[in-house]
Amino acid sequence: MSEKLLQQILKQLDVMRTIPSTALRLRERAVEDAVDHILGDRRFDAAQVTKHNIDTLRVGIRATEVDGLVAEFGVYTGTTLTAIAQHFEPRVVHGFDSFEGLPEAWGGTEKGRGDFAIGGTPPELPVDNVEFHVGRFDETVPHFAEAHDGPFGFVHLDADLYSSTKTVFDTLQSWFVPGTVIVFDEYFGYHGWRLHEHRAFEEFLDATGLSFHALSIGHMNLAVRLTAA
Repeated sequence: MSEKLLQQILKQLDVMRTIPSTALRLRERAVEDAVDHILGDRRFDAAQVTKHNIDTLRVGIRATEVDGLVAEFGVYTGTTLTAIAQHFEPRVVHGFDSFEGLPEAWGGTEKGRGDFAIGGTPPELPVDNVEFHVGRFDETVPHFAEAHDGPFGFVHLDADLYSSTKTVFDTLQSWFVPGTVIVFDEYFGYHGWRLHEHRAFEEFLDATGLSFHALSIGHMNLAVRLTAA
């Protein structure tokens, strides 16, 4: 690394440390809000706490007991889908994604419509027990519901948006039963987090009368097991 480049990096770090940032303060407040939410709800009391989302995902995978379908909603490049498929092999794991990016801007983040696109084609994965469902959730999930029966054993909801998460819960509501493990990938800790996966989950709980206990809390994600109220 050249001395000039090093000086530029040090200067930028100094700016970030000394000049107030609205964006950083909003993120800090969002994390504080998430912590307050967790500490105020006894359903989180026994949860494991991890520093990385992948560790919380693994907690949820290992905690799965219901002999049901396994699915991931929001595949992107397939890193987490591969981990899920390897654990549940030889069971088929269903992966849902348009591979054309977000259908709308993700409020509270810098991600806009089309972000996370990888060309509309599923990635090549080092596993052979994955079945892809390519397209928008409002197109693929209803077709999936007609061709399969629940319940779900494990679901990774990496849908990001309220609208996408709500489509999954509304369309497949009866497939989520006491014992189903759900891992949400971006549940906490960013400006507007209460308006997306969290909001869709709260509405689902209200509609079904189910509850949950938290299994693990990660950097931004959350693993839960559904319970009867």
